[in-house]
Amino acid sequence: NIFFKIFAVIVILVTGVSYYSHIGNVKIDNASQIAGLAQNTFINSDIDEAMVKFERVLNDYPRTLGAAQSLVYLINDAISRGDYETVSNLISEFKGGIDSIDDPIVKSSIYEIRGDIALVDGNSADALSYYRKAENTSKGSARRIKYQLDIITALIIQDKYSEAQDILEHILDIEDIGYNEKNKAEELIAYVNYKLGT
Repeated sequence: NIFFKIFAVIVILVTGVSYYSHIGNVKIDNASQIAGLAQNTFINSDIDEAMVKFERVLNDYPRTLGAAQSLVYLINDAISRGDYETVSNLISEFKGGIDSIDDPIVKSSIYEIRGDIALVDGNSADALSYYRKAENTSKGSARRIKYQLDIITALIIQDKYSEAQDILEHILDIEDIGYNEKNKAEELIAYVNYKLGT
């Protein structure tokens, strides 16, 4: 009798876990499908309809890859309109927070955007913090260099020229650095060296 009770509890637990796992997979699939449709709509230049679909994914399917992708499109749209208040609201209201995003490219890009907004608001300390998070989250040397250049900009604003110089020298020692990044680094190091009198 005890054996059958334990067996019944195990069956119920396994069934429950399987059911919730299935529901979770369906939710993830739905989010990806709707986000994919929204991306196609966006590519076809029907921006308003695409934004409605992205908002739906963001609200109805939180904590999914589709929601993270939708957030990027919505932020990009708000930035293109110069609506930084909406950008801040989208980021702060994202369910699970930015740290819950698994995609390093999306996460680091959002940290960079937060840094840019902080810089525009005149808060270079917060900007520096967000740029460092973007660098630490990013994958690949090209993206890392991009965020390091952002870090240098924030350091220069704070008159931390020696620290900026160290990072710039490291960047310029990289052999496979991109042309644009190298040019920007050379311009910045010339400015930093002038400020340091070297």
